[in-house]
Amino acid sequence: MKLIAAAIKSWKENIRDWKVLVMVLFFSPFFLLIMYLFYGGEPTTYHIGVLNLDGGKSATELVEMIQEKKGQNGENIFDFSPITELPELEAQVKEKTIDIGMVIPSDYSKIHADAISKKAIVPSEVHFYGSMNNLRYPVAAVMAADEVNKQGIAAVQITLPALITETFLEKQLPLNEFDGYVPGLLALAILMILFTASASIVKENDKKTLIRLKLSRLGAVHFLTAIGMVQAVIAVGALVLSYWTALGLGYSPAGNFGPVLLIGIISSLSMVSVSLVVASFLNTVFDVLTVGCFPFFILMFFSGTMFPLPKLNMFSILGHPLGLTDILPLTHTVNAFNKILNYGAGFYEIRFEVFMMVVLTLIYFFAGLVLYQKRKLSKA
Repeated sequence: MKLIAAAIKSWKENIRDWKVLVMVLFFSPFFLLIMYLFYGGEPTTYHIGVLNLDGGKSATELVEMIQEKKGQNGENIFDFSPITELPELEAQVKEKTIDIGMVIPSDYSKIHADAISKKAIVPSEVHFYGSMNNLRYPVAAVMAADEVNKQGIAAVQITLPALITETFLEKQLPLNEFDGYVPGLLALAILMILFTASASIVKENDKKTLIRLKLSRLGAVHFLTAIGMVQAVIAVGALVLSYWTALGLGYSPAGNFGPVLLIGIISSLSMVSVSLVVASFLNTVFDVLTVGCFPFFILMFFSGTMFPLPKLNMFSILGHPLGLTDILPLTHTVNAFNKILNYGAGFYEIRFEVFMMVVLTLIYFFAGLVLYQKRKLSKA
């Protein structure tokens, strides 16, 4: 009964603080919408500007090859823009109006003709212009260079001793860049619970009501478990809302929702456990909104939620290499979501991530329990 009463109390307090609750529930759907507006919609294309100083047959054929290059989905890869002057090309690269600029030299067609007639040649130099601040440039450069090489190989009739083929392991290839952000943004929905869970614990100390709970003989286990139950429900609600938002924006997952929900439930409990540790070092709700941002950003950036990080392997468990970032439960959440949503993994394929999240949840929960008992309850 104590546990149920504490859970009802925690739930009512969260309803009263409806502004924070709304922020937690709609934070991830809001970012899904923003990312969709920037990166969603049509299949990903790379903007290429071409300055053709030649105009001959081979140069014209190269331009046509680039314009007609297709992706896995049958759509054109390049959005082509003809450019008449080099300063204009450089300016558009700097402004990121185009992802890559290509200059076809004036001797391009002549050297190709000499190569076909087996004359000794000095290779013509096709020049690429790009910006290292534009992450789309390397991909565009590789694909544009591939077209240049294909035309040259065909001109001199070379048969390479080896061919390169590609196999994408994703069952559902990303239609656009937005699709690649969805797993991380779903994990962000669960991460947001760090604020409400920490605030629910800290406010008892902030409002000087912790002594009342102690006098009612409500132990730390019942108190923290009740808060954890309520916050886990909120986190799962935020996850479901975010998932529906992604589907409504046209996202097509490779896996089923069942494994996603399982990971969401376990992850929500793990975030509550982390919140117990964080709340043990905070005194006021203001501390949650200021100092609490530090662990929030650590979890957001070092778990791979926003962008993938290199794996620095230190040891292995059950044949799986683990690095420093694997001590964060959210790292395994992101890995599991990627497996489910991109590779169509089921319950069996994510068993290691489930195992790690359960273990880490228990470690953080008992650590938070001990810290809270020592730093807060014992001093109340």
